[in-house]
Amino acid sequence: KVSIIVAVAENGIIGRDGEIPWRLKSDLRRFRQITAGHTLIAGRKTHESILKRIGHPLANRHTIVVTRDPKYVAEGCEVATSFEEALFRARNASEVFIIGGGEIYKQALPIADRIYLTGVEAEVAGDAEFPPINWEARRVFYKDTHAADSENEFASRFEIIERSPSPPVLQSYLDFNHVREAEQVEVMEKIK
Repeated sequence: KVSIIVAVAENGIIGRDGEIPWRLKSDLRRFRQITAGHTLIAGRKTHESILKRIGHPLANRHTIVVTRDPKYVAEGCEVATSFEEALFRARNASEVFIIGGGEIYKQALPIADRIYLTGVEAEVAGDAEFPPINWEARRVFYKDTHAADSENEFASRFEIIERSPSPPVLQSYLDFNHVREAEQVEVMEKIK
């Protein structure tokens, strides 16, 4: 399962100068709880912002860093030179989490099975954006809210968004090549 986990401001901003442009401790705790024990895919800038903030890769998670630089070294992590290679390296994971940045999210959004979305109820300045979600192909599975308080700069809402199930494909059951009667064709056309 490919999942995106992201916090997005009302104006689509997810980052500013390699940093998270808000303080939401409840979201960081939820991020840790959801991703613990899983594989993460992060862009180089996202990985470096984590190193800058905490000094090491995220504990209790296997991280694959995506960079175009084939000589890039990410201590304690795997390195992939494309998003596709990162997905291949994560192929045995039960659920892989895409954690940013904007370009990685853009590549992951069309194939993501699930999105763990924290909607930050504010408009903030920034230089990294989350791509628009195609809501026709998605449905909100779970929703919760959190008010601003001493640990959370802004109010937020948390949603789990899943890909809408595709309608069943009946074409494989309809064998028009071996129909003997016109009546059967009519019934099969109605089924189709």
